[in-house]
Amino acid sequence: MGVFDRVEQRIERAVNGVFARAFKSEVQPVEIASAVRRAMDDRAAVLGRGRTIVPNLFTVELSETDYEHLTAYADELTDELVASAQEHAETQRYTPGGPVHVHFECNEELETGVFQLRPSTARAARRQQHAPRPQHQPHEPQQPD
Repeated sequence: MGVFDRVEQRIERAVNGVFARAFKSEVQPVEIASAVRRAMDDRAAVLGRGRTIVPNLFTVELSETDYEHLTAYADELTDELVASAQEHAETQRYTPGGPVHVHFECNEELETGVFQLRPSTARAARRQQHAPRPQHQPHEPQQPD
């Protein structure tokens, strides 16, 4: 991430924070979906020819009010956010680092209408390709009676 990207993010957070405080509006799901897509675009890493890895884990930090409001329908919201992220990945020909997950956390330091997104990448656990080898137990000599 370049200097200009960091400056742009700081300005965006400041402007969003000012509007959220001025209008006291709650976070809307469309804002979160947009932030997830933007995070995928910003953190896309080209690994090879035709393969671009993007984050697949998204932690959404919300104010207490927004957390209570949005987690009332967390399952549906999570499904929609995951579907939106997967659709974006497909249209951009991105490869998520593993299955896409969205998790909500309450951050009491945030004001209503302000949220933070923490994207990260975690691979899915690899399945064993071969049957596990039997563990060799050393043979203990038995003592004569």
